[in-house]
Amino acid sequence: MTFPRAAIDEAFSLLPKAMDSTLARVLHAAIGYQESKYGSRRQLLKVNGVLAPVGPAASYWQFENGRLAGINGVLTHKASAKHAQRVCDALAVKPERMAVWERMAADDVLGAAFARLLMYTDPHRLPGSTQEGWELYQRVWRPGKPHIETWGKSYAFALEQYS
Repeated sequence: MTFPRAAIDEAFSLLPKAMDSTLARVLHAAIGYQESKYGSRRQLLKVNGVLAPVGPAASYWQFENGRLAGINGVLTHKASAKHAQRVCDALAVKPERMAVWERMAADDVLGAAFARLLMYTDPHRLPGSTQEGWELYQRVWRPGKPHIETWGKSYAFALEQYS
């Protein structure tokens, strides 16, 4: 596992400075760790008893491509749409669900930028505690199988990265 700090830094540089803060980076890092442990850019599913990167989610932040999923939300939400368009333009990716999803499996900058933008769609202030971070993660990522028992480790990992 290698924490993609350079990609995250580049992603944040593509966004308005107001979206960048230590608090935003901590939560961003915690969510990435919770979703993938920064080990696979595609969701792992069991195939013949073996985990394989063939699931429907892409990037370390595990974005799905459905009409009601995160990529579409970032591309269409009033708070994030214009920023997503600028990110897509800067990275030369078509601002459409499938194009973004396909590119995310290999482009950590795109995944990191969309993760921050998805957080930005939440109307609440950025959380300042492990519990509030968990609440935002559940509201915004809507994990199908939430694992609160691993969130403390994910949040601690993120604090280590940005302390």
